Amino acid sequence: MTSRTEGFLASSFRDPAGRVMRLHGVLYRSVTPSGLEDYKLFTSSGLAKELVDNQMLVPFHEAGQLGEDKLLQLEELPFVSYPYEWCFGQLLDAAKLTVRIALAALQKGMILKDASAFNVAWHWGKPIFIDHGSFTRYQDGQPWQAYQQFVTHFLGPLMLMCFQDLRYLEFFRNHLEGFPLDFISRNLPLSTWFRLGPLIHIHLHSRFQKNHSNRRSLQPVRAPRMPRNRLQAMLQDLLELLNDLKTPREITEWCNYYQDTNYSKRAFDHKKQLVEEFVAQQHPDKTIDFGANDGTFSFLAAKHSRLVIAADFDPIALQNLYLKARTDYPGVYPILQNLHNPSPALGILNAERESFLTRAKGDLALGLALLHHLRIGNNWTLQQCLELFTQTAPNALLEFVPKSDSQVQRLLRSRPDICSDWDLPAFLNICHRYYRECDCIPIVDSGRILVRLRQRL
Repeated sequence: MTSRTEGFLASSFRDPAGRVMRLHGVLYRSVTPSGLEDYKLFTSSGLAKELVDNQMLVPFHEAGQLGEDKLLQLEELPFVSYPYEWCFGQLLDAAKLTVRIALAALQKGMILKDASAFNVAWHWGKPIFIDHGSFTRYQDGQPWQAYQQFVTHFLGPLMLMCFQDLRYLEFFRNHLEGFPLDFISRNLPLSTWFRLGPLIHIHLHSRFQKNHSNRRSLQPVRAPRMPRNRLQAMLQDLLELLNDLKTPREITEWCNYYQDTNYSKRAFDHKKQLVEEFVAQQHPDKTIDFGANDGTFSFLAAKHSRLVIAADFDPIALQNLYLKARTDYPGVYPILQNLHNPSPALGILNAERESFLTRAKGDLALGLALLHHLRIGNNWTLQQCLELFTQTAPNALLEFVPKSDSQVQRLLRSRPDICSDWDLPAFLNICHRYYRECDCIPIVDSGRILVRLRQRL
């Protein structure tokens, strides 16, 4: 839902009942004749209004015809991220939303036919469903056809993160169709065989799938009947299982960054003051905060920006950021991102999912306590450092940390110093090649410098 290209969106091609497109700069969803009866029930039952009113579904209104297709004009989201860019709490909240929508649909005589994590995006701090074509008429006795997709997109990845390692979420990059059930089962610890939820939904489910795939008979397998009350109970059980999943108590390298810095209180307060003053002067519509950590400066930027994209590679730091943004700063959009290997374009013909750097465009980019990690810690060139910001926004606020700083000295303990160009004059020389205006303000009591850059060349 983010591409600005006219025509059908490359991510929307799987459902014969409708597709998403952009016409004259406006976002629409078509409803084809094959999906029209389901759409009529979706609206006449009151389900569509209920979900929109409760901020669970992207708002829309009917906007005429395109040939035989009905057109729905959609409210466009300001930023769309993908499941492999979320923290644990985001995936968990997206899973709960999906089950709640399935329960609401069942009350109106409908059911979700898709339970993909890619059908959920973020809108002002909350998950929101974006696939208006996922609803179909419920037939009594029919099992939930999206159950396995829900397990492989939500429940399985969440359990891997909860019982094993938060970094399992990165596997979504290689499994856009959901994590394979046998992969989930094999990688969960033995103890999960003795927990009812993982046993039923993962391990026995995986065994059943394996046995079914090994059958030689060509006779179709009769789908089990599931009366409405049992289906509703199953969905309620799934919701309770999700509510029981707790954020893993992992300690990561950067999750306590602001409790382990060399800033004095006076220096840190001065830095916050300078950052907020510059953002207020620029008054950007959209700010990109690279290396946001727990969101301290993202939240400052949010006071003067309509939208802040807060990117960090540490899953616990981002989890902390998300929990605060969800309640207090809905204009801050957390995104899990490793700048050394940012999310590429993925999917069929590398067109279904846009790259992070394609989506991360704004008016102001922040790089605070970041550049020395890129240049000294990971051997980026100064040109590469500046290009990250110039391709993102016309203005930037960067923090230069000299070699004398204790944090830089920590980086140099385990590696030879090959960064002879890491000094302020050399850095400013590079900045002048990319920006029309460049000025520096020292952060008191620290030796660090804030570099304000305006109007890229």
